Amino acid sequence: MARPRRSENIRQELLDLGVKLLSENGYNGTGLKQILDAAGVPKGSFYNYFPSKEVYASEIIEYYMGHLLKMFNVVIDNHTGSPLQIIRFAYRNMITHFMEESCHRGCLLGNMAAEISFSSQLCRETMCRMYQQWRVHFAALLAKGQEQGEVRSDMPPETLADLFWNQWEGALLRMQLEGTPALLEDSLELTLDRLFSPVK
Repeated sequence: MARPRRSENIRQELLDLGVKLLSENGYNGTGLKQILDAAGVPKGSFYNYFPSKEVYASEIIEYYMGHLLKMFNVVIDNHTGSPLQIIRFAYRNMITHFMEESCHRGCLLGNMAAEISFSSQLCRETMCRMYQQWRVHFAALLAKGQEQGEVRSDMPPETLADLFWNQWEGALLRMQLEGTPALLEDSLELTLDRLFSPVK
C-alpha cells in the first residue's frame, strides 16, 4: 500500500502547533495524542514527517529559533539606529509579544533547556547549535557598537553576548513566576545602559 503523500502545509502546521503547545505545556506535558488531535492528523501521518517525538521537538526548536533569528536580522537590516538602539527595539518588541501572551509562554528554548537538555542529546545539540547562531549575530552587532564607542570594549563581544543571554533568560523565568513583563523591561535597560556602557 502506498504511503500517504507528504504535504508541507501539514508539516508547517505541526511545527507551528508544536511551538504553541511545548511553550505552554512543556515537552513532558505535551502528549503526542494532544498534538494529533489539535492538528487533526492521524498518528500514522505524523510519522511521515517526524520519526519520533524527540525529532519533532528538535525540529520545533530549530524552527522557533530560526524564526527569531530571521526577525532579528530584519530589524538589523532595516533599523537606522545604533547597535544598542537596534537591540533595544528588537527586545522591546519581544516584551510586547510576551505581554500579549499574558507572560505564561516565555522562551521556548529556555523552557526546553530546563526540562530536557539532560535527557535528550539530540535536543541539547540543537539548542546549542541555535544558540551559537544567535550568538554570532548578536556579538557582531556588539562589535559594531564597540567600534562606534557605544559599547564597552574591555570585554570581547562574545562574552557580552553571553551575559545578555544569561540575564535575559533569567528575567524570562522570573517573568513566568511573577507574571509581569516589567522584570524584562528593567533587565533590558539595566544591561544596555549599565553593563554595556563604556567603562569610564
